[in-house]
Amino acid sequence: MLIIILSSKYIMVVLIKTENNNKPEISIGNQIKKFAINGLYGFNTILLIGMGRRLGIFNYLYEKAKSSISSIKFTEVIFTPLDLSENLKLDLKYLDGWIHLGLECGILEIADSEQKLLKTAPYVYELLIDCNNKSYIGGTLGAFYYMAPAQDILIDNFKTGKIWSILESSKEVLKDLQERGARFGKLVERLFSKKFEDFCNKLKKQGKIFELGCGYGFNLETWAKKYKNVSFTGIDIDPIAIAHAKELIEKNNWNDRFKILEINIDKFANSFKEQFDLILLNQVLHEMNTDENYRRDVFKNLYSLLKDDGILLIGESMVPDTFAPKKGFQLFDITHKFTEVKTSLFYDEKTFREFIDSTLFTRSEFIKEGGSGIWVIRK
Repeated sequence: MLIIILSSKYIMVVLIKTENNNKPEISIGNQIKKFAINGLYGFNTILLIGMGRRLGIFNYLYEKAKSSISSIKFTEVIFTPLDLSENLKLDLKYLDGWIHLGLECGILEIADSEQKLLKTAPYVYELLIDCNNKSYIGGTLGAFYYMAPAQDILIDNFKTGKIWSILESSKEVLKDLQERGARFGKLVERLFSKKFEDFCNKLKKQGKIFELGCGYGFNLETWAKKYKNVSFTGIDIDPIAIAHAKELIEKNNWNDRFKILEINIDKFANSFKEQFDLILLNQVLHEMNTDENYRRDVFKNLYSLLKDDGILLIGESMVPDTFAPKKGFQLFDITHKFTEVKTSLFYDEKTFREFIDSTLFTRSEFIKEGGSGIWVIRK
C-alpha cells in the first residue's frame, strides 16, 4: 500500500506493507500482559514454591494429609497459619506474607475467613506436594528456583568465558537437582514400559539393570520399586552421590539386589564382565566429556556390557539448533542448554542419530510423546 501525505512544506511518501495472513494484531497491552503481569506471577510462584519446599511447608502438608484417618483421596489440605508456625517454628509475620502471596498466585485458597482456615488450591497437592504422584512437578519448579541466586555466577561466566561446574553447588542444591532428574527418569520409565510392554513384562520376572551415572540413586529407586525381581548395578564418580545412594539402598533393605560403586565406566567395563538386559543413561549424556572420541569409547563399553537382545535406554534433552524452526514446546530442553551451555554438549535428533551411527550400535529409535522423549538403542 502506498500513502502520500501532502503538506505546505514537503511531501511524505510512506510505504506500508500489508499481509493478509489472518494473524491477530499484537498490541502493547498484549505485550504488557506477556512480559510484566505473567512474568511477575510466574517469578513469584517459583519463589513461593522454592521457599515452601526449603522451609518444610510442603513436607508438613504432605505428612498432615497422610496422617489423616480419612480414606478419601486427597485433593486439598486444610491448615492454619498457626499450624505452620508452631509445627515448623516459623515466624508468624513472615508466614503471613508468604501465605498472602500464595493466595494471590493461586497456590492457596481461603477455606474459612472467620476461622482463618486455608487450603491448597485445586491440584496443588498432586502437583507440588505429593512427590509420589505421577503429575508431581514440584521438583522441576523447585530446581528453577535456584537459578535466581546462580545469576551472579552466570553473569561472570558471560564476561569471562569461565566454566562453572554444577558440582560446586551446595549439597542442598545438588540433591534437589538430582531429584529433578529422577522426575524425568520416571517419565522415561513410564513411556518405555508403555511402548515396550513385552520387554518389560519379561524383565519383571528376572533381569539385570545397569545405570551409568546413577547419582543419588533416585532414578534406580523408581525402577527397583516396579521391577522387584531385578538386580541392579549403579556407578558414579561422585563420592557424595554414591554415599547417598547407598543410604537409600540401606533404607529400603535392597542390599541383596544392588551394587553401587564409585568407579568410572572404563574401569568398570574392564573389571566386571557381566552383561545386562537394560542399561540406563538418564540425563547423563550431555554431562560427559564433550570430546566425541571419548563418548564413542563410552558407548563401546556400554556395547560390551549389553546383552545381545538388550536395550540401551537414554533419556536426554534434545536441543534444537538456535535458528531451527520451532517445533512445539521446548522450554525445558532449551532452559537446560541455557544453564549448562559451556560445560555440556547437547544433540538434536539428527546429530544424535549420526553419533549413534558412528558407534558399534546398529539400531536406534527416538520415541516422543508429549513432553517426554526416549532413545531406544540396540546392538
